[in-house]
Amino acid sequence: MEYKISKKRASLWIVATIVGPLLFYWFASGWYIGMWYARTKHQGPPTPEIMIKGMFIGLPPALWAAVALWWWTHRKQVTFGNLFLTQSSAIVPDIGFGIALGALWVTTYGLMDIVSWQEMFTLDSFKLASVPASLSAGFCEEFLYRGFLFWLLAAAGAGKAMRLVIASIAFGLAHCFWGPWGMAWTTILGFTFGLALLWRGNVWPAVAAHTLLDLCIEPGLIEKALTGGFNT
Repeated sequence: MEYKISKKRASLWIVATIVGPLLFYWFASGWYIGMWYARTKHQGPPTPEIMIKGMFIGLPPALWAAVALWWWTHRKQVTFGNLFLTQSSAIVPDIGFGIALGALWVTTYGLMDIVSWQEMFTLDSFKLASVPASLSAGFCEEFLYRGFLFWLLAAAGAGKAMRLVIASIAFGLAHCFWGPWGMAWTTILGFTFGLALLWRGNVWPAVAAHTLLDLCIEPGLIEKALTGGFNT
């Protein structure tokens, strides 16, 4: 029997999907920064380098914890594949389309100088340190903000257009640390990932696109955010 959920309960889960991973992340990265303060006896705000390391260390466990918790909470009502829309009958074309979409976004970021080409393709210690966070964001954020939210909204009776709009806005709000401009940009990015999901019927094109994009633009995007680059 098809699973149904009330609009009120769905609204609560939407808020939880926006706020929950952020709280997990702030706890995990805050723990690392707090330990750094205790070890170094540093005075004043943490350095940008430590902030970036805190993000890279805190993000993977926070995102995977959210995915695991969301799955554990719903495991009796729905399978993992249905909850996160991971079932695909044509995985190679799905991933291929996602790579093409990701490459388009990488080109857009480069042409608009949001992140420079040099930062995208310079392999240094910071780039290597960003890989676990980029992979985790590519998989987990798509499982949550495309897979889970699309499933949730469908269970609450929302049409495709409403699912696309609400999930995209939730994705933008979850990136509040980028500032207003960054949230708006992320909402548009999420909208294109949602279109890919609706067209292909599963989350894998969005996972491939998001992962490729993050692998290229991190840590340059984080450095720009920390220096107020999105507010100009």
